[in-house]
Amino acid sequence: MAENNNKSKELEEIEKIYREKQQAALANQNEKTEKKSKSVKVSVSKGETPTGMRDKDKKSNKKVKPSVKNPAPDKNSPEQKLIQKINIGVCASVFAVLVVCLLVLPRPTISESEKRPLATFPEFTWDSYWSGKYTEDISNFFNDTVPMRDELKQFGASFRSLFGFSLDGVTLSGDINKVESNASQTEVTTQSTKPIIIVTPPPATDDESTPAPESTDAPENSNSSSSSDETSAPAPEQTKPIGGYVTPTDPAAEVLYQNGNQIVYNSRGTLYASVLYNGKRSYAEDYAAALNSLAAQLPSMNIYSMTALTQNTFFTPVEFNTGTYTEQADAAYLKTKLDKNIKVVDTLNVLAPHAGEDIFFLRDCHWQQLGAYYAAEELARLAEVPFAPLDSYRKGEEDCLGSVYTNTKYEGLMYEGETFTYYVPQNDFTVDYYNSDMEFQFDYPLMPESDYRSDAFYSLFMVADSYVKHIKTDVDNDRVLVVIKDDYPSAMIPCLTSSFEEIYVVDVRYCNFNIVNFCIEKGATDVFVGMTTESALTDVGTYLPYIMSL
Repeated sequence: MAENNNKSKELEEIEKIYREKQQAALANQNEKTEKKSKSVKVSVSKGETPTGMRDKDKKSNKKVKPSVKNPAPDKNSPEQKLIQKINIGVCASVFAVLVVCLLVLPRPTISESEKRPLATFPEFTWDSYWSGKYTEDISNFFNDTVPMRDELKQFGASFRSLFGFSLDGVTLSGDINKVESNASQTEVTTQSTKPIIIVTPPPATDDESTPAPESTDAPENSNSSSSSDETSAPAPEQTKPIGGYVTPTDPAAEVLYQNGNQIVYNSRGTLYASVLYNGKRSYAEDYAAALNSLAAQLPSMNIYSMTALTQNTFFTPVEFNTGTYTEQADAAYLKTKLDKNIKVVDTLNVLAPHAGEDIFFLRDCHWQQLGAYYAAEELARLAEVPFAPLDSYRKGEEDCLGSVYTNTKYEGLMYEGETFTYYVPQNDFTVDYYNSDMEFQFDYPLMPESDYRSDAFYSLFMVADSYVKHIKTDVDNDRVLVVIKDDYPSAMIPCLTSSFEEIYVVDVRYCNFNIVNFCIEKGATDVFVGMTTESALTDVGTYLPYIMSL
């Protein structure tokens, strides 16, 4: 009996222990379930579904360490301090080199790419100082005469062109044949060069037997240029007739772009590009004195002068003139200062009767060779030498971009090409090229058509201005012409090969010898000094007395 009681107690103890283990296991299970439920609630609050959580439970229980980004470098570490010092040193060195270059390197006086004299350092006056013009001119001088100016501008323009251009909010790049837009009021034409129309006033009477009054300073009236066809450029409105010439005006003309004195403007639906006149009347006395001195030192030679008028006079609206005097007024004033023995090629008289012809570009500062042909014809008339008719030349045509686009890369001109018409003389001649010290370089064609470039088309005439040329022709008249010029008369030279036996061409900007002695040594019979009115009345004109004194 006692044995049975002991067994009963052992069973109770075993059951008690079993129940405690069962309770402990149940409690442990409830605790895990509660933790899992909390985890699911947190995941759901973050946008993860419980199902997604269960799917993740089936995956590996391997813990993944969160990715750690590269720690930021310690700015105070020796390596970082060294890098900062090197960076500061390099920037300071580059800045110092640029400053030294701007101070030491020679500043250009002429822009070859823009074919114009650059700004000069202003003379101090109290009036200009108090008005602010003196400091403004100093700023303009340093901006306009940066060393290596042309090279830097060309590099910058070439670099910008890599990114295309914008048109009506769309960026274009690559090869594009034609751009058309009807959305803009200032839409430009895509037609090539058109005749420039200048309307001359009608005769005072309809009776053709009554002659019009003669004028020594103006061309004869002509109504032939007043008519135009559909391909002609729109004729500017006219004001105040001046001896048959009427000043072009367009109050509504809109300037679309301006870079210095180069502008792009819209006039009556046509896009023009021009170089505004910047001559200074104060230079006239010295330039005229130099010409008069040249004539006095070469008394046995015929001396000719031409201060050429450009597109500014013939179709750039007078409203754009920012100077005290116009190009035409300065040319007329300079003419009054010349010795009476100097024969003047008056381009107003010469070109006005041909105003309806293709004598100027619409988007280039030079004249077409046809305009230069008429000026050369007048020179030959004054010299009383033969002159070949236009139909005896071989006519050529090429597409070209105007000088304003070449110099500025203005987007609106990118596809506004023009037709460059040139005339190749057919008589026999040879051309030798010399450097500015009169040292022989090579013989080469006068008009090397194989070297033609649309962005530098004016170089078709005699390769480059920096060479002195000696032309020997098949004309047998013992007449030797020395041409002293800027770039503008270059287009005249081929038209004179039928008029003189020998021609020497010297650019005033590239001459390292005494021009008076040169004319005597070469046996010159005729000396022609030709340049634009602006060149004559700016720094380019000062080169003439300089090369006379070498």
